[in-house]
This record gives sequence, C-alpha cells and structure tokens, in this order.
Amino acid sequence: MTFGWILLGTLGQLMLACFLFMVVAFSAGGLVNGARLGKAELRILDLSIYLLPALCVLSAAIVIGLYLRGGGAACYGWYALPLAGAAWYVAYALILHRRS
Repeated sequence: MTFGWILLGTLGQLMLACFLFMVVAFSAGGLVNGARLGKAELRILDLSIYLLPALCVLSAAIVIGLYLRGGGAACYGWYALPLAGAAWYVAYALILHRRS
C-alpha cells in the first residue's frame, strides 16, 4: 500500500460521501412527495441520508488505520463498503417506488 493511493482513495471516498448524500436527499424527497409512506419507511429513508455518507468515512478510516499498521493491498477492498450500502439503498428505493 502506498501513501499516494491511500490519499486518492480517501479523497474519492469523501467525494462519494457528498454524492451519496445528494442522491439520498433527492430520491427520498421524491419518494416521500409521491407516495404515502409509513413511519418505518420514513425512518429508513431518514437514516439512509446519514448512514451512506458515514459508510464512506468509515471505510476511509479503516483503510488508513490498516495502512498505518502495515496492511497489504487487500485492504483496498474496504473502499467497496459504501458501494454495498448504496446498492442496498437503490434496491430499497426501487421497491418503495414500485409499491406506490
């Protein structure tokens, strides 16, 4: 693991955090405006607006921590953590959209 790739990956994760915040803000706003949702659905959407960017920061922190402890190149796989969260959110939003 090199410092340059860690720096680029961390900056990429921070940019992805901003992007995911905007994606959730606009898509959840559209879902709430177009359909009548229950409290549980609203809470999941509200949580997603904070959880997805937090996953980006968490994955960057994990990779930096592993770099400082001498981790190998396999540690870059932690950068995929927010992508799994985003895939979960997109699937959930599509289910809500189809249901309404």
